[in-house]
Amino acid sequence: MRVAQIETNTYNVPLKKPWGDQTHQVTHIEVVVTDITADNGLVGTGFSYSVGVGGKAIQALIDWYIAPKLIGAEIAPRVQWHQLWKEAHDAGGGGISTMALSALDIALWDLVAKEQNRPLVQVLGQTRQAIPAYGSGVNLNLNLSELEDQIRRWLDQGYQAFKIKVGKPDLEEDLERLNMVRNLIGKRNLMVDANQGWDITSAVEAIKAYAPFNLYWIEEPLLSDDTQGHARLRRLVDAPIAIGENVYTKYQFNEYLASGACDFVQADVIRVGGVTPYLEIASMAQAWNVPMAPHFMLEITGQLLCCIPNARILEDVEGGSFRELGILANDVGVNNGLFVPPTEPGHGIIFNRDILAQYKLGETPPKTADRLWHAI
Repeated sequence: MRVAQIETNTYNVPLKKPWGDQTHQVTHIEVVVTDITADNGLVGTGFSYSVGVGGKAIQALIDWYIAPKLIGAEIAPRVQWHQLWKEAHDAGGGGISTMALSALDIALWDLVAKEQNRPLVQVLGQTRQAIPAYGSGVNLNLNLSELEDQIRRWLDQGYQAFKIKVGKPDLEEDLERLNMVRNLIGKRNLMVDANQGWDITSAVEAIKAYAPFNLYWIEEPLLSDDTQGHARLRRLVDAPIAIGENVYTKYQFNEYLASGACDFVQADVIRVGGVTPYLEIASMAQAWNVPMAPHFMLEITGQLLCCIPNARILEDVEGGSFRELGILANDVGVNNGLFVPPTEPGHGIIFNRDILAQYKLGETPPKTADRLWHAI
């Protein structure tokens, strides 16, 4: 089975409700979809994403530089990923380069499973039938009453663990919100995410103030580039640290693990480059005895968690699943707090192409946009 044709398109899909945290205000998710047609007629579908910035750059890297090198190649995802990463590395070891590779890698794995007429989890080696998910929200923009409504929704939907954003300008407001959530959920696991918004001094102050709430982890307290800062912070506080959604290569993850800087690895399957590198990072984390609790993209990530021994929990970001974005032709997602992998051949994620077509980005860039800054 060889690659005969590759087609990629980018779609700017609106969120039903905007997201807000310390560093972002998000209204759309860009979804980059790649279809690889094999010489036997089978089609594998892969995808990447951005939170509103970079989708067309991902597509351009695929269309102009990576996809042409795959035409005519025998389909072997592990071999091809490492060859292509060497090619794409000049565009950066991680970031746009790995996010482009992820769309191709996922499509190749979809083809491998379809050729074998088996679900992807069986091809990879399924170790569990389901994985628990936690309710997660990009919710720093919500007031206290709106946050309470969100937590109650998650409780009604069967979640047994919950994550909220922190980093209000006034620490007392964070504490008020955490106190409300803790009282609502009882002894269930509660996590917080600072979205890289603190320096070490602010992080130490906040994390020590959060101690009474017995948090399961503190996520991304510092800039993700600052491995040594996280290691120093980990020595200064008595709280588990989770990192990884903005870490792109196994070498960067190894630095975090070797320096004792994290207690949970949150690798994002798209940002690290797809199924192939994700499994390598999971194996490395297992060698350090650190569990995987990945970021976003639950439809594919949930399947990978069912195939690795050090899986801990799956993130379900309210409003961000393909199901909630309304772009699926079938139903893949979390029910009653659990993700169960699809059983059809391949990864089983089928997009509604008519819905996606409404959001397709063209080839002409916009002439103007809102400025990031304003003259004084």
